[in-house]
Amino acid sequence: MGSREQWLEERRTGVGGSDAAAALGQSPHMTAQELYHIKLGTPLAPRDGDGERTEFGRLMENVIAVQYAKRFDVRLRRRNSIIRHPRFPWMLANVDRLIEGRKCGVEIKNVDAVAYRFNDEWGEPGSDQVPTPYLLQTAHYMAVLDYPEWDLAACIGGNRLEVYHIVRDPELEEMLIEGEREFWQHVEQREPPALDYRHANAIPFLKRLYSGTNGETVSLPAEAEALHYARLDFDEQAKLMDKGAEAARARLMQMMGNASVGLLPNGGGYTRKLVERKAYEVEASKYIDFRFSPRKGA
Repeated sequence: MGSREQWLEERRTGVGGSDAAAALGQSPHMTAQELYHIKLGTPLAPRDGDGERTEFGRLMENVIAVQYAKRFDVRLRRRNSIIRHPRFPWMLANVDRLIEGRKCGVEIKNVDAVAYRFNDEWGEPGSDQVPTPYLLQTAHYMAVLDYPEWDLAACIGGNRLEVYHIVRDPELEEMLIEGEREFWQHVEQREPPALDYRHANAIPFLKRLYSGTNGETVSLPAEAEALHYARLDFDEQAKLMDKGAEAARARLMQMMGNASVGLLPNGGGYTRKLVERKAYEVEASKYIDFRFSPRKGA
């Protein structure tokens, strides 16, 4: 078994920092049940684009680390081995970098510029306002290494470095440890945590878990029939809502006629403008852009 295979096998023996959010049901990308199956080594079909994203992340890591060290005039070092919590052996840490001479680590992230701009969990650089999965990841590392602080170095859009500073929080750490302990008990007892069916990744995960067919026919329980009719009802409501929204949109457009701006009594309004696209790789086109703008300051 090669070194990377050994590393992956060791990662399955506990909860790592990048697992913390999923273990606590706080990850937008992975359910706790998916993480459970990963820890057990359950065969899952690969995610689309996983390999390329992971490769880009690895390539950018060293570039971001070099820029961070240059900006803050520090020396960074790797710690290639997996670290275990002295009291909770199921808590693992595989950190990006540690600052020499200080009890402080650096977590490195390569962040899409659009995702950064529109995710309101990102606060001002220098603060500890980072997306919840990153906050839990750094809290996890501070708990395992007994460090009082951690920096998160985020490269935004491939050309801008923003750094956030997270200080150890005993209450958050207590909640984190208890949540991870509960998750790991599911793994040890081979009892999967309940699947969050409303999670955005629930259906993609189930498609990866059950990626084939075996030719069998199974009888579903009575609950399945109720779920079937509920699905039909929700689908019909969604279609009605879409039709209603389009009808209201059409009525508003008729009220405006050829006007460029239509003001509402509340101060907001709709705008219309002609957008023309010149021919390039597609045929030239033009259309009316119709959109709502809220009242300023509302």
